[in-house]
Amino acid sequence: MSSVLADFTAQFTVEADAIETPTKGRLVLRDDKLALAATADEQLVVPLSSVFDVRAGSVPNLFEPLPGTPVTVAFERDGRREVALIATDEQTVRKFTTILFKAILNGSRATVKHPAKLGGRVLGTDFRSAVLAVERERLTFETGEGPVVVALDGVIDFSREHRTVDGRERPVAVVDHVRTGDTITTVTATESNRLLSILGRYLRREYDEQMATLRDLSLSEGETELLTALYSTGDRDIALASVLGIPPEEVQKRLHALHEKGLVESGEHAPVLTSTGQIVVTQYLERVNA
Repeated sequence: MSSVLADFTAQFTVEADAIETPTKGRLVLRDDKLALAATADEQLVVPLSSVFDVRAGSVPNLFEPLPGTPVTVAFERDGRREVALIATDEQTVRKFTTILFKAILNGSRATVKHPAKLGGRVLGTDFRSAVLAVERERLTFETGEGPVVVALDGVIDFSREHRTVDGRERPVAVVDHVRTGDTITTVTATESNRLLSILGRYLRREYDEQMATLRDLSLSEGETELLTALYSTGDRDIALASVLGIPPEEVQKRLHALHEKGLVESGEHAPVLTSTGQIVVTQYLERVNA
């Protein structure tokens, strides 16, 4: 018998005739299915294998808004694409969507190239078979040569592309992430477009949440200059005071401020940008070069 992963009460609307909605009812998530029940006799059971999209925070035009934080689950039923809109408190929605992503993605087979690039340099790494695990604050791809780990708070960019994998063109997720100051690119293909789409949705959620933490970040012009200099020099032992034309004590003052804001950390040879610092610089350079 499958295990219960989540069990809570919420408002929901279903684009189906299995139950009358909108209504308030019970949602039970197991490791293979999601049940939405208005009563003991009125319920809709959605196999997780039929889910092709999960999106929190927005309400499709076909639905009227429900009280609370919304999440939509799109699935296929009887050859049709349908959507369930669920709404409850923000914390419950956050936990539910995380568990749902894990239930769908964990244990799925993937093909991964890591590192595909290191510091912007393209490498001749081969694709390897892997098993995907969505864990706390990271993705792990278990390969025959050991785990490939992508820390979610280190993701600075990702995109959907097409690459040649095992001799044929396949859709892939290209993820750029930072580790100890180096930018690493990992390329992943999953066993189906459905799983790749859900993996991309999960990465988008994590990336958007990280971006949201930067909205209230305030930087002085001098701090921005120092971040840009660190981005340009990497962890090379270069005198930042000479690069910026300011006294060493001013460099230390700015470094301390950036460290307090979580944008700089100690590298092997010199201070380096954290993943958040890398995102801040990338955004700044995009604005300057626009």
